[in-house]
Amino acid sequence: MTTRRLIRALEPRTARSFADMVAYIVWPLAVMVVIQRIWWSLADPTPGRFLALYDASFRFLNPHTTAAASEALSPGAIILTAPWAVLVPDQARWVELALSVLALLGAWALLLRLLQVPIRSVLAPVFLLAGFYCGPVTDTLLTGDLGAFVLLALVAWLYLTVHGNQIAAGVTLGIVVALMPIFAPLLVVPLLQRRWRETVLAAVITGAATALVWIRLDGDGVGISALGGVDAADRSFFALAEYLHFPAWLTVGVAVVIAVGATAAVTLAYTRQRHNEVLFVLTASGVLVLACCLLAPESHGNSSIALLPLVGSVVLVGSVVRVWPAWLAIYGFGSDENWYSPHLGGLGAHIEALRVPAGWLLLLATICAVLTAAAARAGSGVGVGERQSRHEAPGTELVAKVGLVK
Repeated sequence: MTTRRLIRALEPRTARSFADMVAYIVWPLAVMVVIQRIWWSLADPTPGRFLALYDASFRFLNPHTTAAASEALSPGAIILTAPWAVLVPDQARWVELALSVLALLGAWALLLRLLQVPIRSVLAPVFLLAGFYCGPVTDTLLTGDLGAFVLLALVAWLYLTVHGNQIAAGVTLGIVVALMPIFAPLLVVPLLQRRWRETVLAAVITGAATALVWIRLDGDGVGISALGGVDAADRSFFALAEYLHFPAWLTVGVAVVIAVGATAAVTLAYTRQRHNEVLFVLTASGVLVLACCLLAPESHGNSSIALLPLVGSVVLVGSVVRVWPAWLAIYGFGSDENWYSPHLGGLGAHIEALRVPAGWLLLLATICAVLTAAAARAGSGVGVGERQSRHEAPGTELVAKVGLVK
């Protein structure tokens, strides 16, 4: 009897529903992709980007060293990596990789809770598979970048601000801006929600981190981003304009249009989505991150990791990424595909140089178009994003008809 029970327990279960079938397919794939990305990351024990971070941590703990900074890093990045300098580089890399994987898994779990998607839903392994398979996450693990910590802090802030914990949300938002000062416009989101304490606390934490690092290092090696590096190509709009040989007046004009478009998109999101707080904070923060990536003095493809919460909002009713142009844009900046070709070398090089900033531009334009169209239809009734109750489980609507949520 005991043997028969053991055999039944070990026997692979046959899917009895469409949801079970998809889950049984996606979960093994997701787990194997996670394992493969970790395995792949071990191919280079100390990648160049990690060594730059290690050098910054060593200089922070030993400010009187004569070594010059190899590249500029944000104050948050320097403080975060400071403990690594007590270890040798090989050991520090193992610690950084383990913490990065845990941060990514933590961000995945928090995003599921933010979107009210149960862990037993088939969307859980889909999110895990897509997250570790996408280009920004893969690059973060391979290069030893700090994108995992940026993503975790960003998702934690979104989760805490939605649940009304202003103090904790202010702390996490301060960490986000300290790590990525180019994302400082995110401070506008709690201001629109009239959460002054959250904004003030975030600004104080960012200012304190900046002052500490600046005083200790005399401003040497202090930058505005924790991602990228000197070896990464600049993907900002200004780099794109230079690549395409835009005249100065056209570059300035398009930059102004981008800034105005982002401002209009955030305003429309507040007008149309403020009754659905989850949808609003995901849309507004995503738009601001897009604008920052495009208009920063220097921006890199790894910054796209901060757009994963916006991409995940596709499960919400009224999401701005529920249209096909948005996913064409997401493919542009989120894929890990290589378009270089020995037969079409010139064309492949152009695609590689353009696909990330073009993806950012297309997604921003798509969001502006979707929100403008929703505002134009406002006279005919309440928008779908406002019909949804704040306490409704948003992830269920996408897959309820095919029974993918248990």
